[in-house]
Amino acid sequence: MKLRLLLMALMAINFISCASNKTDISIFYKEKDPSQRVLTKVKPLLKDYAQSYEINYFNIEHEKNADIIKNMGLPETHFPVAVVIGDKFTAEIDDRIVSFVHFPLFMKGIGRHEGNWSLEDLRLVLENNDLLYDENILPVLDEESETTECEE
Repeated sequence: MKLRLLLMALMAINFISCASNKTDISIFYKEKDPSQRVLTKVKPLLKDYAQSYEINYFNIEHEKNADIIKNMGLPETHFPVAVVIGDKFTAEIDDRIVSFVHFPLFMKGIGRHEGNWSLEDLRLVLENNDLLYDENILPVLDEESETTECEE
């Protein structure tokens, strides 16, 4: 009986330690478009990695998330969407610096918030966290575009 309890305790400890080894992915979003369009693209991709990552969603517009946003090093000014893996939102992919803050590349023509990442970039980083950059770098935004079209 004692051996059985000991084995059950060891299995529980192993389960807890395995579960806690998951890297967190934090998704920051707004409740309205075009942020919601990004979520409809990102969620299916993240679902494929749910076994490896702990995925959490945070509404940018809720005051209760302000400290989390600040602690992540995200811009304190309003941003539409961000994907943070562990505590990193910047990666180096094929000799280019990619920041998972603001909209992805497929959201062409949405205005000043266009970012420089794609769903393929996100997939690559989820497959290989070694691509994550040592320091977080916010993208330089294109302030020229003012149209609201969405290219997918």
